[in-house]
Amino acid sequence: MNIVLFTSSTNTSGGSRQALYLARGLTERGHRLVFFVPQGAALQRLAPDFPFSILPAGRPAWRRSVEASLPADAPAVLHAFHNAAVKAVALWGLFRKKPFVTLAHRGVVFRPKNPLPYWSPGIDRFTVNSPACARVLRSMGVRKGRIVCVPNGIPEERLRVPRPRAELRAFLDISPDAFVFLSIGGEAAYKGSDVLLRAFAEAFPDDGPGAPFLVLLGLDSLPRGGVARAGRVRRAGYAEDVGSFLAAADAYVQPSRSESMPNTLLEALCFGLPCIGTAVGAIPDILEPAGGAPCGLLVQPGNVSELAVALRRLHADVALRAASAQAARKRGACFGMTERLDSIEALYTDLLRSKGYA
Repeated sequence: MNIVLFTSSTNTSGGSRQALYLARGLTERGHRLVFFVPQGAALQRLAPDFPFSILPAGRPAWRRSVEASLPADAPAVLHAFHNAAVKAVALWGLFRKKPFVTLAHRGVVFRPKNPLPYWSPGIDRFTVNSPACARVLRSMGVRKGRIVCVPNGIPEERLRVPRPRAELRAFLDISPDAFVFLSIGGEAAYKGSDVLLRAFAEAFPDDGPGAPFLVLLGLDSLPRGGVARAGRVRRAGYAEDVGSFLAAADAYVQPSRSESMPNTLLEALCFGLPCIGTAVGAIPDILEPAGGAPCGLLVQPGNVSELAVALRRLHADVALRAASAQAARKRGACFGMTERLDSIEALYTDLLRSKGYA
C-alpha cells in the first residue's frame, strides 16, 4: 500500500509515539510509507535513523508537500494525527485531485474546541484508541460507522532494560529490598502527580523501616537524567529507558484526572506490575477486563484518601500483588504492535476497497 502519515505535533506525547510506532511497523512490513512531521519535531530525536519527511514552515504550504508525496497513478492512504493535521485533512479531503482515502486519529477524551473538522465529509474514518474516546466523538454527532477503535500497541524496544534493577536502584539511592511504587507522567495537572504525592504522604506518614518509596518519572522541571530526593520520594527527570525504571519497580500507579489509553500503563502491564489506576477513559477496561482477572485496583480521580487506601492495601497484601501481577502479564500481551498493525492494515484495505480503489 501507499501510505502517508502526517502529524502536526512537535512533542513526544503518547499519540506522537503511536504514530512513530505505526510508521516503523508499516515500513518494516514493506509498505511504501512517507511520514511527515513539523520542523524541529522531537520524534526525530527518538528515531534518528527513520527517514522522516519535514513539513515546510507555514501551514498553507503543507498541502503541496503532502499531496506531492501521493502517487498520481495509484490509490493511497492519508492518515492524520493531532489537531492541526486533522483540520487540514478535513479540508483537503473535500477537494481530492488524486485517489486517496483519509483517516484522522483521536487519542484523547476531552471534546475538541472546534467540532467542524469532525463533521467534515472530507474525513472517511476516525481511528480512536479506546471506547471512551469513541463515545466522545459519538456525543459530537460523528456517525458510529465512521469510528474505528484500534487500541495502542507497545513495541518490543520499549520493554528493553538497559540498566539492571540493582544499578538503577543504586542510582536512585533506594535499597535493593525496598518496595517501590513508580508513576510516569510528568507535571501536567491532568496527570495527577500532585494527588499521588498527597496520597503517598497520607498512606505512609512514618519514614521507618519497611516503608515504601515513590518514584515519579518524567518531570520537566528536572534536567535529563536528574533526580531530586526528598525522604522516600524520588523525582526523576525525562528519561527514555523507561524499561529500566519499570523493571526496578514493584507496583505502578496511574493517578490521572483524564486519560484515554496511556502508553505507560500498558508498558507497566507488559512488565507484570500490579497497578493502581483511576476510573477515567479506558483505564477501567484495561485494569478490569470483562471476563478477566483484575490487574490491580481502581480509584476515583482526584480522591486523595481513596488513593492512599489503595497504596496501603497493595503494599501490604502480598497475595493481591501476586494475583494482580499474573493478570497484568496476561493483559499486557494484548497490546503488542503485531495486533495493532494487523488491525490498521485491515482498516486501510477495507477503506480502499469501499471507495473502489482496491
